[in-house]
Amino acid sequence: MTRRVLIILNRTAAAGRAAGELERLQPLIAELGLAVEVQTSQHAGHATSLATTAANARHYAVIVAAGGDGTAREVASGVLASTQPTTAVAVLPLGTGNDLAHVAGAAQPAAALRAIAGGVTRPMDAIEVSCCLGGQPVRTHAMSFAAVGLAADVVRFTTPRIKRWFGPKLCYSVGFFRALARYRPLVATAVCDGRLFREAFLLICAGNTTHAGGQMMHLSPGAIPDDGQLNVSLIRATTRLEVALQFVRLLRGTHVNHRRATYFTGREVTITTEAPAELQLDGDCVGHTPATFRVLPGALKLVVAQGEGRFAPSGGHRRA
Repeated sequence: MTRRVLIILNRTAAAGRAAGELERLQPLIAELGLAVEVQTSQHAGHATSLATTAANARHYAVIVAAGGDGTAREVASGVLASTQPTTAVAVLPLGTGNDLAHVAGAAQPAAALRAIAGGVTRPMDAIEVSCCLGGQPVRTHAMSFAAVGLAADVVRFTTPRIKRWFGPKLCYSVGFFRALARYRPLVATAVCDGRLFREAFLLICAGNTTHAGGQMMHLSPGAIPDDGQLNVSLIRATTRLEVALQFVRLLRGTHVNHRRATYFTGREVTITTEAPAELQLDGDCVGHTPATFRVLPGALKLVVAQGEGRFAPSGGHRRA
C-alpha cells in the first residue's frame, strides 16, 4: 500500500541548498513508492504550525522534517502539540548538524527515505520547555537538549555565513570561540527534582541524547533517549582560559567530570535568572528565562532505520 508522507521543507537549511537536495532525491522517492506532498516553511515557527495542522488532519502516515535539527525540533514540537501526538515523525537530514537523524540511525538522506518507506518507529523521550517569548509564556519542545548560558551565545555566533565558510565539522567550534570572546557568567538558580543550586554558571543543560553540534560535541555522556530521564549538566563559571580547555573536554565528553561541573539525571529543571537569558533548544535560540525543562517519556514516535539508532537495547519496534 502506498504510504502518504508529508515533507515539511526548510529551504534555508544547509545554507540554502536543501531544496536542491530534495529535488535530487525525487528518483529515489519514486522508486520507494512514497506518495509525497511537500510544504515549505516560510519563517521561524512556521514548520511547527504546519506540522500541527497536518497531524490534526490525520491524512499522513509520516510527517517528515526536511532540514536540520531546528526544522526537526519545530516539526516534532508541532506534532506533540497536536490532537494526534502519536503521529510518526521522521527526519530527512538536509541541514548542518543533523543530530536527531543520527539518533534515528539515518544520517544520510537516502537512508532516511528508506527508513520512512520501511515504517519502523520507536518511542523517544521529548523535553517539554516552558519559557517566555515576546513577554508571553509559551510551551514548546526540544528533542536533543535544552540549555541556557554559553550555549545560546554559541548558536548566535554560528551564523549562516560561518556555516557556509567552515562547514558542519568546524562551524560550531568557530562559533564557540567567537562566543568565548564575549563570555559573561550567568547568575542563575536551578532547581532539579527538589535539589537547589544558585551559582554563577557557564552552562545549564538538560540533555536527552549524547551528542550535539553535528556530532562534534559529546554534550551529555551516557544520555539515553528513551529512559525517561534528563541528563543535567551544571557547569559553574570560571576563567576564559579554563572555558577554552573545557571545550576540548566537551569534544571528548569528559567536561562533566571537571571539578566545576555537577552531572546527574532528573526529570525536571526550573531555571530563573537575574535578567532574562536566552535558551538554546536543539541548536536554535528560542525564548528566554524563567524556564522549565521537563521530560516527556516516550512522547515522540520517531521513524528509525531498522536495527539502528542510538537507543538503549530494547524491543518494541512498531510500524508507523
